[in-house]
Amino acid sequence: INPVECVNAKVRRLHRLLDSVYQKRLKEFDLKGSMLSILFVIGKNAGINQKDLADRLVLDQSTVSRDVKRLISKGWINVSRADDTRYSEIELSKDGFLLLEKVSPIWEKIHCEVQELIGVYSLQLLDSITNAVRTNLDYLNK
Repeated sequence: INPVECVNAKVRRLHRLLDSVYQKRLKEFDLKGSMLSILFVIGKNAGINQKDLADRLVLDQSTVSRDVKRLISKGWINVSRADDTRYSEIELSKDGFLLLEKVSPIWEKIHCEVQELIGVYSLQLLDSITNAVRTNLDYLNK
C-alpha cells in the first residue's frame, strides 16, 4: 500500500493544509477545530439541536458535545435544555453574533483566496465527492 495514493491520506493531508491556514488567520479568536463551522450553522439555523448539528456537519456526537460546551463557556451560544441533551435547542448569543461579524470577513477572504487558487470546478468536485461518499456510506461501511 502506497500512502501517497491512499484516498483517506489525501483527504487528511488536504484537511491539515487548509486547516493550518484557517487556524493561523483566526488564531486571535481561539476557535478550535469544528467550532467555527458549528457557529456558522447555528447562526443560520437558530434552535437547531446537537443531533441535527452533528448530522449536518458530519461530526460525531462527542465532538459536537465537547465543542458546544466550549462555546457555552465562551458565552457565544445559548442552549435551552431538553431531557435528552442531543435535542436541546441551540442559538447564538449576542456575543456569538458579534464574533461572527468579526470572523466572517476573514473567513470569506480565506475562502475566496482558496477558491481562486484551486478554482470553482475543484470546489464543485469536492462537493460531488462528499455527496458520493455520504450517499454510499452504508455500502462503504459493510
